[in-house]
Amino acid sequence: MSFNTSTPSKKPLTPSPDDSGVSIQLSELGEESEKMLGSTDTDSACKSNEVIMDMEDGKQEQIQFMVKFHNDLSTESEGSDSSGTLTCFIVVHSTMTSFITNNSSRLKKIILVLLAVLYLAYFKAALVFHAIHFCPDNHNVLPLIVLTCVVLLLIVISYVSSRFGEDIREKLMLPVARSIDNHWNVLKWVVMLLPLAGIVAVIVITVKDSPKNLASLAGLAFFIIILFIFSSHPTRVNWRPVIGGFVLQFCFATLILKWDVGYKVFSFLGEEARKFLAYTDVGAEFVFGKKFTDHIFAMKVLPVVVFFSCVITMLYHLGIMQAVISKIAFVMRCTLGTTAAESLCAAGNIFVGQTEAPILIRPFLSVMTKSELHAVMVGGFATIAGGVLAAYISFGIPPEHLLCASVMNAPCALAVSKLLYPETEKSKISKTCAMTKGGGQYRNILEAAAAGASQSIALVANIAANLIAFLALLAFVNATLAWFGAFVCLPNLSFESICHYLLMPVVYLMGVRWEDAGHVAELIALKTFLNEFVAYEKLSEFINARLTCDDSIHILSPRSEIIATYALCGFSNLSSIGIMLGGLGPMAPQRVGDMAQIVVSALFGGVVACLITASVAGLLVVEVPSDLVSCMVAMGNDTLAGNVSLVVDVVTQNASNVADLIVTTASAAV
Repeated sequence: MSFNTSTPSKKPLTPSPDDSGVSIQLSELGEESEKMLGSTDTDSACKSNEVIMDMEDGKQEQIQFMVKFHNDLSTESEGSDSSGTLTCFIVVHSTMTSFITNNSSRLKKIILVLLAVLYLAYFKAALVFHAIHFCPDNHNVLPLIVLTCVVLLLIVISYVSSRFGEDIREKLMLPVARSIDNHWNVLKWVVMLLPLAGIVAVIVITVKDSPKNLASLAGLAFFIIILFIFSSHPTRVNWRPVIGGFVLQFCFATLILKWDVGYKVFSFLGEEARKFLAYTDVGAEFVFGKKFTDHIFAMKVLPVVVFFSCVITMLYHLGIMQAVISKIAFVMRCTLGTTAAESLCAAGNIFVGQTEAPILIRPFLSVMTKSELHAVMVGGFATIAGGVLAAYISFGIPPEHLLCASVMNAPCALAVSKLLYPETEKSKISKTCAMTKGGGQYRNILEAAAAGASQSIALVANIAANLIAFLALLAFVNATLAWFGAFVCLPNLSFESICHYLLMPVVYLMGVRWEDAGHVAELIALKTFLNEFVAYEKLSEFINARLTCDDSIHILSPRSEIIATYALCGFSNLSSIGIMLGGLGPMAPQRVGDMAQIVVSALFGGVVACLITASVAGLLVVEVPSDLVSCMVAMGNDTLAGNVSLVVDVVTQNASNVADLIVTTASAAV
């Protein structure tokens, strides 16, 4: 397309300040605009106005502006260098824009092919350099290989799904689904008995190697009986989601705790998460100075929450979180038979908090039954958010067990909810529901990152304020109890000591050895009545004491530490009641009354769900006291070093005495 410049100009073009920064995309105007720009007489103008009226409203202003702009250029002087330069620039710009727009698909493919070729060259070079030990720091290339294979697999799946997804669904999946429906009366027994047989086999093998693990099985049965006793409608319990939830939880636990590959994968993920979160120290050091670790919680732990919140928001913007959550929700929906909204919220709770996960199903909250609302609440109480998970990792809590607990608690929460508050109404939610895709809330990934960091301010302030308030309250309660206890010869009476003895039998049933049961009971009480942050901070003291062989406090066994880690992994504490109601209430104001009626039951369900998860972990974890052995070796080395030092001191002292004696004798002889 070109401008018609045959009309003689009258005066040179002088661009006004308002003209600066105007970008005109001629390629978007179509053939109609070209026809209008090709003539300037009255008839053409009338025709162009008719064309403009027939076009969409969104392009009318653009076309009218182009007609006016072209007419202005046509009346300017041909001898003006500035007008000629501007005209050429506009023509070149419009041509390039038109070319890019018309060939955007091809250009995108070319860029992707170039990137793929570059990465292939890089990947080949990495393998060769690793094989010949070319680099001074020869890193393990296995993670790069695994990452490349995973990305290739996702690309293949995406390509096959986009090109052949409908054919696969019609010719393969639908016939298989019909065949399953026709033979479901037989297949359902196979589906039920095979997992149960596998679970029994795993339990038998584990108990054979470690008979004391059988105590955790008694604890698991005890908690299920308690839930059934306190059930709102014990005769209306649908056992499919209950059994399915516990089976799925046990399968997750077996894959992670009993399968070496699964444990190594989660250990690798946990270690990489620890390294990733360590980058927070760079920002914290810049803001607070090099001595920021002097204030370990305020300046090292809380910044981790800010960083992780930023990352999570970016992943949501890219749609990665939605894809992962939807796949986990699909597995739980098929296994448990729960509605899509319940499963989606439970899966979301693995990664985000108790008030963020319900946002995924916000349109359905107002029409949910009480049982479905109860399931949403229990899922929030029984799990933790990714931001605080990062904070617990910074405490020194084993990240692989925190990740495992987060995954196990999701199906367990649904099972506990359906046992504690069974469904007695007809659900208004279909078996499938759409999930919002990423990319719509923010204009680009940088805005998403900034928003995530800003949104974490409220969470960080809430954590700090709660810790200040509850620790002060705990100190006051302990001082009051000690004052009353002093009159009956119990000057050390405290909240922890009371819970120490009250909860010892329950903790012992979870698989904790009797010597550690009281201390783990204190941790569970702190988590339930105060805050899980307080409990995990106390647990980190026990872990550090074992690792450093500090006998100033009681040293827990590694098995007791693991069980405590699972038992504390949840937001089920009294302060979370207000957070839950405050978060869900604005999303469904008409259901606030129902929420307030069932929130206490949901809190109880969240507490029991965490204890059940801890019991399952206690059933499968076989203690290898390598840390205790290393601690004993360290203590032995210290003792040996002390003895050697003592011998050296004695020899040195005696040698000095002998030398003095020789000098004295020689002097006397002289």
